[in-house]
This record gives sequence, C-alpha cells and structure tokens, in this order.
Amino acid sequence: MKLRANHLTLLRILLLPFPYFLVYGDRWSRVAALIAFAFLGLTDYLDGLLARRDGGTSLGRLLDPIADKIFIAVTLIPLVDLGLLPLWMVWPIFLREFLVTELRNVLIGTEKQLQVTELAKIKTTVQMIGAGLILLTDTFPERSVSVAFLAGALLATVFIAVGTYLKEGELSSRLRVAMGLLGVGFAVALLLESENIILVYGLIMLAITWASGFQYFRIGFPVCMGKGWKSVVRLAASIVLPLVSLALMPVMPPAAESATGLIVLILAIEFVSQGLDMWAVQENEPDISWVKRMVAVPAALAVAAFGIISYGLLLTVPVFIWITAGLCLAYALIDMWVHRRLIVRGHAV
Repeated sequence: MKLRANHLTLLRILLLPFPYFLVYGDRWSRVAALIAFAFLGLTDYLDGLLARRDGGTSLGRLLDPIADKIFIAVTLIPLVDLGLLPLWMVWPIFLREFLVTELRNVLIGTEKQLQVTELAKIKTTVQMIGAGLILLTDTFPERSVSVAFLAGALLATVFIAVGTYLKEGELSSRLRVAMGLLGVGFAVALLLESENIILVYGLIMLAITWASGFQYFRIGFPVCMGKGWKSVVRLAASIVLPLVSLALMPVMPPAAESATGLIVLILAIEFVSQGLDMWAVQENEPDISWVKRMVAVPAALAVAAFGIISYGLLLTVPVFIWITAGLCLAYALIDMWVHRRLIVRGHAV
C-alpha cells in the first residue's frame, strides 16, 4: 500500500494519547514525551510534502487542521494541569480556534469567505514549538539542557534551511518561523529564569494566536451580527460545551491525567465534529449541527444547573464533564454515520 498524506495525518491523531500520558511521568518520561511530540510534529511537515506530491484530498484538507488542533489540546492542557501555564493564558487560545471555524460556517453561502492566512499557518508552528519549549524548560529548570537543545535545534534548522534554499530556491513560512522562534527562545533561555521563560513563551503563543485570528474576526463578526440574534446564539451554542468544560478545569477533582483527559477528549471530539459539520455544509450535505445546539447543549446545561442548585458546584462539575464528554462523543459518531459517504468520497477526491 502506498503511503499517503492522509495515512500520516491519521497516524498523528491516533498516536497523540501516548505522549500525553508520558507528560505526567518522571523526568525521563517527559523526555520520551518530548521526543514523541517532536516526531508527531515532523509528520505534520511530511504529510504536507506527500500531499503536494500526490495531490491533496477533501478528507485530507479536513483532517490536517483537525490533527493540528488536537495536537495543541494534547500539549497545552497538561501544561495547565501541571501548573506551568495559567488557564487564563490557554483558554483564549482555544476560544480563537473554535470561533474561527464557526465563523467560517457563518460565511458559507455569502460573498465573503475566510481564506487561510500566512500568519494562521505560522500560528500552528508557534504553538507546537512553544509548548515543547515550555515542557523542556520545566523538565530541566537548570537551563543548561534547554540552552544546549535550543542551540543545537537552531543550528540544525539553519542547515536544513540552507539545504532547502539551495534545492528549491525558497524557504517555507513554517521553516522561517521555526528559525525565528528558536532564535527568540534561545535568547530568552539565556537571559531569564525558568519561571519567567515559561511565562514569556506562553505570552508569545497567545499573542500570535490572537493576531492570526484578527482578519477572521474582522470579516466574520460583522456578517454574524448582520444575520441577527439567532446567528449570534447559534455561534455561542456551537462552542459553549468545550469552552465551559475547559473553564471548569480548576475545580475538577485532582486526579491528574484521568480528569484532564476528559477535557482533552471533549476538545478533540468537538474539533472533529465542528470540522465535519463545516465540510458537510460546504458540500451541500445535510447539516445536523442543530442536534448539538438544541439537544446536547440544553441537556448538559440543564444537568449543570440542577446539580449546582441541588448538590453544589464541586460535586456537579465531574458529572457535568462526564455527561458532556458522552454527549459530544455520541454527536460525533452520529455525525460521522450521517456523513459516511462524504468521508469515503473525500478520501479519493
């Protein structure tokens, strides 16, 4: 069987749980997690090469950004759980990701469309490298390992860039950003203490993530508001479950990866179903997203309201998270079943 871009993308998604659990281990377990994340990040570059070699497919254009978003969820959420990054810094990153996809949905059928910007592509690279640098800095707080790693990575990236330029006559935006980010990371690692280094890396990720969303918001929000309050409510209802679940992380039971894993699962499932819903609308296939907005969301929020009134917030949150995960998974499975022919067709086209 010929290796295709879609195979690598699916492999990346399927293997992401393994480094996630390694993050919660000892120092060498974290090192293994960093190596695994680096390998999976490399597959993101390789599947792009394969897609250009063989020609992309509709399914591949859906899966690639979904895989990138799940990658970010798997890397950033443990950093919050371990206390390395504050939730206020990470929550807006996911708000941006969910908002942009829903705004694309709002604009389908209108004259205005949201094209993928160069900064949006750079944003993904920044998030991947930034999360890795934060974990590396915390794993080796004495900084000597981080500085040596960054120096070696920067030197290797420069060599790759030179070879790529000599062969192709140009450098990809991601390669340029990788060199720039590694250079900044190297300078920060030399000048600051570990805690401040992590904070700076997090702020850089947050700033670039939201800067990359500016054009999408500038075009999408006015159109959404112009369609009336129903469009605004639909937008909010489409993203409320994953974002509320993420916001409740601080009051989740302290069961480490088992509790946080549910949050990651909810985010990952929602990224999949959100992307599939948008693809279905673009292909004039049945849009069943109303099931989520009119059934799943009210059911989860009703459980939360009843639980808080009857049993209090701390006892209600775990139940709400479990019910939300179940509802999101059920909706995603129904969504994939309804659009199974679209998925099969998209694998070849």
